[in-house]
Amino acid sequence: MSVVIELDRGVREALNAKKRSFTQTLEMVINLRDVDVSKPEKRFSEVVELPHGLGQKERKIAVFATGDLALQASRSKNVDKVLERSEVEALIGNKKAAKKLVRQYDYFLVEPQLIPLAARALGAALGGLGKSPIPIPPNTNIDELAAKYRRSVNVRVRKVPQVMVPIGTDNMGPEQLVENARTVIDRVVQKLEGGWSNIKSIYFKLTMGSPVKLQPERKK
Repeated sequence: MSVVIELDRGVREALNAKKRSFTQTLEMVINLRDVDVSKPEKRFSEVVELPHGLGQKERKIAVFATGDLALQASRSKNVDKVLERSEVEALIGNKKAAKKLVRQYDYFLVEPQLIPLAARALGAALGGLGKSPIPIPPNTNIDELAAKYRRSVNVRVRKVPQVMVPIGTDNMGPEQLVENARTVIDRVVQKLEGGWSNIKSIYFKLTMGSPVKLQPERKK
């Protein structure tokens, strides 16, 4: 089986679903086999940058920073919200506000000196959604870092042997979506002890469409 050809077929078939008056997200589900997720070492969580981004469904980015870094972040078109120290401190003990913020943004880029404060303010809320503060490396161009995360997805295997991620939208080209899908699959295969032999099936589905199933041949 040619993986690329099969992915191309699956993506194009999924995109043939009835057009809607809104932009639909194309989801990819990777079902695993012979992976015992009851063992912590079999679980994983990775951020994967998609080569063609997510179209109109780009991730939302919040930055916790002070001084010049906060100013640079506020000028970046790739940053959706900037919180300075006093604003983060105000979230401590306010569970409702913390949960609301965590649901509104996908990635939280945090100046290293604010990591302990961010953990106090949002730790429980972030953990509940499988998120965590991401330290901003020293001398980082915050605009470029935020742009990277806007194009990224979380690839996780936790309680069930399955990966579910968006790979773009229905107004993107099939070739772009296939390349995004392949990027995610390659990362998953790298994390699996049995590689492709641990891939049971792959599904593509638009928001309002029917799922399209691919079943890779099992490697021996």
